[in-house]
Amino acid sequence: MIEKRAGIKEIAELAGVSTATVSRVLNGNIKVNPELSKKVMAVAESLGYQPSPAARYMRSKKSGLLGIVVPNLSLPYFSDIVNGAIDKAREYDQLMVVGTVDNNTSTEKKYLKKLSGNMLDGLIHCPVSAAPLQDEPDILNIPIVIAGRRKVIEGVPHISTDEENAGYLAARYLLNLGRRKIGYLAGFWEYPPFRNSHELISAVDSQLSGSYSSLDRLRGYRRALGELDLELDANKMVFCGFDTDSGYYASRELISRLEEIDALMVPNCLVARGVFRFLHEQEIAVPRDISIVTMDDMGMGELLAVPITAIVHDMYHVGVEAVIQLNRIIEEKAARDETIGVDLRIRQSTSRKI
Repeated sequence: MIEKRAGIKEIAELAGVSTATVSRVLNGNIKVNPELSKKVMAVAESLGYQPSPAARYMRSKKSGLLGIVVPNLSLPYFSDIVNGAIDKAREYDQLMVVGTVDNNTSTEKKYLKKLSGNMLDGLIHCPVSAAPLQDEPDILNIPIVIAGRRKVIEGVPHISTDEENAGYLAARYLLNLGRRKIGYLAGFWEYPPFRNSHELISAVDSQLSGSYSSLDRLRGYRRALGELDLELDANKMVFCGFDTDSGYYASRELISRLEEIDALMVPNCLVARGVFRFLHEQEIAVPRDISIVTMDDMGMGELLAVPITAIVHDMYHVGVEAVIQLNRIIEEKAARDETIGVDLRIRQSTSRKI
């Protein structure tokens, strides 16, 4: 049986005062007699009284509720952000309302508008791609922090991992192994705003960079190549999603071009699993024939058929920092962008070229 939560009526009866007096005390009205106020608060505490979010909002204009919107919760990349945000919000005595939009920008926009119309003190947004907020003044009227992307909305704090350095570390390591013909699977949630790989390369330094992790990673890849006087090769790039089937079909497309490939950079471990399946079917050995690095370990890199060399992101820390900066905005303090570092974890999917 669920225990009924104490309310104002119960407090009034035990304290021997009117419900109006209890309401004034709980709302911090200084006109109430101090001794009477002390008595009411003692009764409320003994009953374990907790004001509803609505009552809290009416009193302080703060509900104690934060929102977070992510593309989905099936990937550790986003679930780790959410877990970090929830844990940190608890330290501020706040609750987190979580929304997932099934990797769809149209659903994302509708969800954001609904959340912004509720009693949220602030919102953390992990965009599917470029955040659909620029022309939505109602949404931007509440405190907001962007997580997992950089430079999406001007004047809004962004908490992200160093995706450019991720691309650089992955490519530099493969180059150090003597791998010079590196393929690149560019991951996107929805079909990208590029007709081909040449347009993708052209967009590396555009305003779109920051909205798409694949562009930031590609910039790091280009930097590593430049140190050896090499250039990006559009023929060795294929668009893909972030799931296993995408990895299978993207690697099949790349290999069918008859381009010589001795290494491959892939978006995450799910994509890598599909790549492994296709390469196994073609009797292409990993790491001897093609060495592979995934740009997101997802906590499962050691569990793949070949334990995979991976870039490791601390997305939990992203969630924690997002709540810190969001509360700075709520408290009308200066907030700032934060970039969380990444690490390279070497496993059996890479080897020196013979």
